[in-house]
Amino acid sequence: MNGISALFSSKETEVLAALEEAKESGDIQWVRPMMEAFRDHSSHTVRSEIGLMLSSLKISAASDALADAMEDPEFESIYADIIGFMWSSGFVPEESLRVIVTSAVEGDFRLAVEALTWVEELENVHDENQLMDSILLVRGAIEEGKNAEVNGLYEAMLSALLNLERQQ
Repeated sequence: MNGISALFSSKETEVLAALEEAKESGDIQWVRPMMEAFRDHSSHTVRSEIGLMLSSLKISAASDALADAMEDPEFESIYADIIGFMWSSGFVPEESLRVIVTSAVEGDFRLAVEALTWVEELENVHDENQLMDSILLVRGAIEEGKNAEVNGLYEAMLSALLNLERQQ
């Protein structure tokens, strides 16, 4: 077994060999299958290696692949990881603001932490509607108070979003 299909092997050695091939090729076609393997593989070693690779992507097109995954319900179980991969790789596309904030207010503590970190990395937002929608989403989550554990994170996120609004 070789190539991308080896990412889905039950044999850890085959998956790790495929990841070596991915490192050498540096091709965008590996990004989504690597996210799928990260999501589905049971081996901690495999998941760690994939996580390291996805957190250090240097292919600019990978930003779009990661952002697209944030809108795909198939990846919901790893949304927090994907956001972490994005900001670790330096990908903070302002076009993803609404989807990142939405996932944060609908998700758990870890997802809110990763989203807050991502939002704090934003330098500016040109789409005023997306920024306003995000502010309203976070305000709504705070006002509902349904997840007190995350409320402090939402308040920090709201502060960061309001700072972005002031910069416009």
